[in-house]
Amino acid sequence: MTKKTIFDPKYRAMINSLKSLRVQQGLTQRDLAKKLNVAHCFVGRAETCERRLDIMDLIRILRALDFNNREILRFLEGLL
Repeated sequence: MTKKTIFDPKYRAMINSLKSLRVQQGLTQRDLAKKLNVAHCFVGRAETCERRLDIMDLIRILRALDFNNREILRFLEGLL
């Protein structure tokens, strides 16, 4: 079993995808943080890989970006 880290290229690609989705929607880090009801540093640290997202964080972010369940599953399948 491989050790999962924030340095894994697939993890970084996922974070870059999330950031691109946020930017495409015209949201700042603060805007997304407000939708998530978290401090803005949560989004900033996640996007710079200072904080590793767990699956629940990922789903909350995707929902905040207006993904429906089917779109969330497609996003997750794309990570495999």
